[in-house]
Amino acid sequence: MVRRVLGACSCFTLLAAPAAALDVQVKDVTAPASRVRVAIELRDVVPERFRRVLDDNGVLYLRLQAELWESRAVWDRLIFPATVRVDRVTHGALPPNPMPASFELGDVGRIVVSGRYYVHIIATLGTLAERDVDQMGDAVFGRESEANGLGSLGRLFFRTALQVGDYLQSVSTEATSGKINGRELLKAKP
Repeated sequence: MVRRVLGACSCFTLLAAPAAALDVQVKDVTAPASRVRVAIELRDVVPERFRRVLDDNGVLYLRLQAELWESRAVWDRLIFPATVRVDRVTHGALPPNPMPASFELGDVGRIVVSGRYYVHIIATLGTLAERDVDQMGDAVFGRESEANGLGSLGRLFFRTALQVGDYLQSVSTEATSGKINGRELLKAKP
């Protein structure tokens, strides 16, 4: 009887485990010519819970952010400002699985031979229901053409708050490359 109960609990645990979700991996960091580049790979870009949005002819937005950091004893230093790319994902244009992507991070002149570096990637998939936000704003504050100054201000705050709320219905993941010596990174230059 105990075995049956444990077996049933194991089955429920496996069934309750989350389905595959967005995943990102750093594949390569190189410095060909005069630019530092990173190659990444995304898996399961559109998790099951977002398929309904695409089936209803909605749009998802995939935001990728890449940063190069110098690893230091006290606190790490950001070498280049974040490189951000946003892609639209629609039912007719589903990304491949796995989905490769690459970024140019910045000029190789910022790399020091004695430094240790790593790349930090953040991937976020979410929705922005702009049409619905506009319709709700019209219902609360009137049409834009009919709104006075205070109504326009209210419309702006309302629209921003709803868009942030919609975008927070998203899935995110992060990845960090291993540490790379500046010497190795610079050696890759032709």
